[in-house]
Amino acid sequence: MVIYNQLLGDQIRRLSEQHMISYEQPLNEKIRLFLRLELLTERFEYHVSGEPMPENTVAALHLLLDLYNLSARLDIKSEILKEIDRIGQSTRMLLRDENADVQRLDKVLEKLNFHSDVLYQQRGQLGQHLKNHMFFNSLRQRSSLPGGINGFDIPLFNYWQRVPVEERLGNLREWVAPYVTANAAVQDILNLMREFCERRDEVGKEGFFQSTLEGRKPYQMMRVELQGEVDYYPEISAGKQRFTLRFVNADMLADRGKQVNENVPFTLALCNF
Repeated sequence: MVIYNQLLGDQIRRLSEQHMISYEQPLNEKIRLFLRLELLTERFEYHVSGEPMPENTVAALHLLLDLYNLSARLDIKSEILKEIDRIGQSTRMLLRDENADVQRLDKVLEKLNFHSDVLYQQRGQLGQHLKNHMFFNSLRQRSSLPGGINGFDIPLFNYWQRVPVEERLGNLREWVAPYVTANAAVQDILNLMREFCERRDEVGKEGFFQSTLEGRKPYQMMRVELQGEVDYYPEISAGKQRFTLRFVNADMLADRGKQVNENVPFTLALCNF
């Protein structure tokens, strides 16, 4: 009977989560960078895994350009390796606790070591393999112009669009491969943080909520979870010591929304590992 009740409770919880919408807020630039890498890679995968249409391969190419620009500004690989090392140290500290879930934490360390080994095998920074790529650079140089990537200004792009779709997809997967490898590590890092969150139910009185962040706990991400059918969203302002939430009506997208004047129940999750 106890097992049945546990299974029923898990099922109810999963059904409830399906009707929730989560708003994630990075609390430092490193996590913001990781979330952008995750977002761009997921969008890229969507287009290369979808219908084999020219529009999808062109959309994937634009996303690859975004990934390159993201990695050109910051050494993402170095940031990932630093975070892997930090989480590894935290995990080994947790293993000293006699109540630790050893099997679970060992799996975390195994994943981290795998990602670290794979990333160290990659030469140079992310995007290094495309730095001297003639076709990719011709696209990159015109990507900042509205409609700059086209067949009449770049004849080679016109030709590439007409090669067999299998060849185009092969090119795209070859060019994106280092980013996919990096994102695999980032996803495991972010999912660990999403899993190890302090969750509590709160109420935004008349659409407003403010609280402090404990200095001894270096939270890296905040999640605000609302029922999916509501017609408002949270505007989140977070600093190192405190944060505020302002719940805003979303019924008029063309104008700045007004703060709701009712109490807003929500779930707050503060995440770190």
